[in-house]
Amino acid sequence: MIDIDNIRHFTMPRPDPNFIGTAIEFDELPETHREQILFLDKAAGKYIFEFAVSARFITGGLWDPFAKGNFKTVEHYDRFYGIQDSKQELKKWLFNRGIPFSTWVFVLPGANQPPMLMTWKMMVKYVEHIFFGDDVVVFDHTGNWCLVYFHENEMFFGKDRSYDPAEDDQLIADLNERKKQYPQFKHPFL
Repeated sequence: MIDIDNIRHFTMPRPDPNFIGTAIEFDELPETHREQILFLDKAAGKYIFEFAVSARFITGGLWDPFAKGNFKTVEHYDRFYGIQDSKQELKKWLFNRGIPFSTWVFVLPGANQPPMLMTWKMMVKYVEHIFFGDDVVVFDHTGNWCLVYFHENEMFFGKDRSYDPAEDDQLIADLNERKKQYPQFKHPFL
């Protein structure tokens, strides 16, 4: 049974292609780097995506991922332009988020890429490969922070989790009750 604590045991060999490029390009990375980058297998990938959804890290659109105030502190970064100077500036910004380099983080890329488990150090090191063109969500096992890359070169970093799902849970409970009372009613959001 996969859970957040043993997910590291559910990995697969590097896919081809992967976030670095080809399998050969990934194999050319230093061994110490490859050891800090794990690709989650299909079952673990399904689990971590479902975990992220159920944890409600994102409560708005990716252009405003923390819309319901689910983190006490939200920082926005929009100076990532794909040129070398801005890559260095982004790396500094990420470094200054205060996450230890040894922290293992989940990296949930967009379509056609498996989710990854890697150290924060590797995520910062390969930032230009990870945050390129598609939306990405990054968090660790504590759930106390979340980094969201929106594909229009914007990043949002939320920390100090404060989201209370009780309001959303009540809305769902009310909807379910309405469905019981009026089974023929077709709710517009379902």
